[in-house]
Amino acid sequence: MPRTLIVGYGNPLRSDDAFGQHAAQHLLSRINNSNVEILTRHQLTPELAEVASHFELVIFIDAAADLPPGHLRCERITRSEQAPSFSHSLTSAALLACTAGLYAKFPEAYCISVGGESFAEGESLSPAVQAALEPLLAQVQSLLENS
Repeated sequence: MPRTLIVGYGNPLRSDDAFGQHAAQHLLSRINNSNVEILTRHQLTPELAEVASHFELVIFIDAAADLPPGHLRCERITRSEQAPSFSHSLTSAALLACTAGLYAKFPEAYCISVGGESFAEGESLSPAVQAALEPLLAQVQSLLENS
């Protein structure tokens, strides 16, 4: 198994936006492997570029507003020749572009997103998003086994 970083992120006070953090917490209790490091974050920040440079595989987990509630999407992140731009939110692709630019490393990477139903104030996941946790865990396990 490659040395792997998993980053689950989202706002824990915005209902389904917290999916990435919930998923990371579930993974912490299920994956017991010294080659896998699991982090939870409110959002992606430039400091994670250095952290990502130490791994062969990086998996980002987040909620998405452009998918039907509870649907999963797994996208491979490819290297872009465009310089990353910084704003309020940093995308996973922009973060890895920083990793490549600053540390000359670009790990194999994926972003797994789940369609959110509610991004309103709240601390619980909607039923559709809660139901996506098990399929997400299976997707992560597949990536770990096949990378």
